[in-house]
Amino acid sequence: MWNVAVLVVLISLAGVYATRNLQSLDAAQGSLAASDAAEMGIYRQAVIDYFSVNDLRGTSVAAATLKSGGHLPAWSRLYQQAGALAWSNYRDANGVIYVYALAVPDRNLAGELAQLARHSVLLGIYERASPTLQSPVHGNTGIPISVLSGRSIPDGAPVWIAMTK
Repeated sequence: MWNVAVLVVLISLAGVYATRNLQSLDAAQGSLAASDAAEMGIYRQAVIDYFSVNDLRGTSVAAATLKSGGHLPAWSRLYQQAGALAWSNYRDANGVIYVYALAVPDRNLAGELAQLARHSVLLGIYERASPTLQSPVHGNTGIPISVLSGRSIPDGAPVWIAMTK
């Protein structure tokens, strides 16, 4: 009888610890998603700052140029990262800036990015089959993104549109 009681207590404790670990994991995943969204925001601002100073059209700016020009903050992980960044950009002939992910992020960033962008219609998801930006908040925005069709952007990658200051 005591063996059964001890076994029940041990199984109960294991269940409690397993549940707490899952809750901790969910909190950590949410924190990582918020961090990735903040990175995209920092990168976007650096690109806006660069194109505000350099009125170039129909081109993109390399991460090395953003770093050397002081547009990326030295304290950011983007500045300290030696390899290729997860984000890229393109400025079209009309001066519209597109900041996008080169790969679909491991974590779903739609909620964190929408909050960071203050539910802006300029933030959305790239869908190759759609000629317009698809917002996680507003649905089909009607904003054309066909200029990005020649770029290697995967379906489901976040896109954040901007203009210079």
